[in-house]
Amino acid sequence: MEKDTLKQDYQSPRWSMEIPDCSMPMTMDTYSKCAYNCLYCFSYFQKSHTLDGYIGGGQPRCVNPQKVIDLFESAMKNDTAAVTKYYLQFFPYIQNRRIMQWGGLADEFDEWERRHGVTLELLKYFDKIDYPLSFSTKAAWWTQDERYMSLFRKHAHNWHVKISIITADKEKARKIEKGVPSPEERIAAIKRLADMGIHVTLRLRPFIIGVSSDFKQLISMAYKAGADSVTTEFFCMESRADENLKKRYAEMSKIAGFDIHKYYMENSKQHGYKRLSRGVKAPIIHEMRDYVHSLGMRFHVSDAFCRECNDACNCCGVPPEWGVSQQGNIGQAIITAREKGQVHFSDISEGINKYFSFPWCGAAGYNTGSNKARALNYDTTMAQFLRENWNTPSKGTSPAKGYGGILRPIGRDSNGDIVYKYALKGEEENGRKEQKH
Repeated sequence: MEKDTLKQDYQSPRWSMEIPDCSMPMTMDTYSKCAYNCLYCFSYFQKSHTLDGYIGGGQPRCVNPQKVIDLFESAMKNDTAAVTKYYLQFFPYIQNRRIMQWGGLADEFDEWERRHGVTLELLKYFDKIDYPLSFSTKAAWWTQDERYMSLFRKHAHNWHVKISIITADKEKARKIEKGVPSPEERIAAIKRLADMGIHVTLRLRPFIIGVSSDFKQLISMAYKAGADSVTTEFFCMESRADENLKKRYAEMSKIAGFDIHKYYMENSKQHGYKRLSRGVKAPIIHEMRDYVHSLGMRFHVSDAFCRECNDACNCCGVPPEWGVSQQGNIGQAIITAREKGQVHFSDISEGINKYFSFPWCGAAGYNTGSNKARALNYDTTMAQFLRENWNTPSKGTSPAKGYGGILRPIGRDSNGDIVYKYALKGEEENGRKEQKH
């Protein structure tokens, strides 16, 4: 099967839905769907309703490599006439050489890539312009393919890799992450990359209770292989699941040893996407953080709860010296508040105003919700939307609501923006208060 059999009409890059608290919100996917069949796949619910046969069966679509190249070339030349309005909004981000995250909704090095090589085609271009990238993958084969490794060998200074592994248990991994290389194979991939000087992060996501309980063993294996950091986030459950998704949760439950659906419904306050309470998560995350630090590794948390445990505002494990905090986001605000006791919007607004002046309702790949929401925000820029989110504590995505109460509004500053106080006096004590069992 040749790569020209794929429709090259998949639109990427796009803006992450986590744009309020993500330090690398421009995210890239090579293919429209993943070749792997992980039971926990967080994009399954979304894509199974928008893509025919998301898991198994049917060809994916892929990006048009030339369109992606044209975007970056036009941005660097500031040639606004050469691209469509969809791509124009990425110009400031690219011109300032902000890190692009690769592998947001599908794996860029999976079996589709082994067959079609579209990622490789683009890697050759990004090597040529020396553009900073952060990859997220479960694949291992490409770390034994010189076509790829010859490119990575030149980019220890600005290409970062996250290897996802949820457990050291080979059998549990095989049952949950169908079609994915074994934990041992992925640890070997970490070593091959680290031996070249590449910064590699163990991406212990999603953390699944009853499956990831051997996290110390897994982290130790990654450390010995050369990983310099760990990032984690708990599994989230979609309570609006259809029958197909409920079957996947039931299968996961058998492997984990408890009823996942029931447990998440009982221990999550949120509507829709169930994330568990801070009381459940905090003791585990604190233990993991302490163990990671004992090995001299950096620790990062992308989970909304315990985000204050981050060693830097970037939750993906990118080396902090690469300047990712310049983006401007709530993750950065939490770290600032932890260090200074409080945080103002002006502490993070520079990056927001610099990169997000495009219309909110036209944000590439961003789910803006209903027609009513788009109409009400028709003249709102993404920067204005993020500021409004900051100044509306009742919103579920605001600093006050979305992060377990660690930021508390205490008034407004001279700009009229809410000032947030770091409200966490004792992490373990706070976690116990919210625990329900």
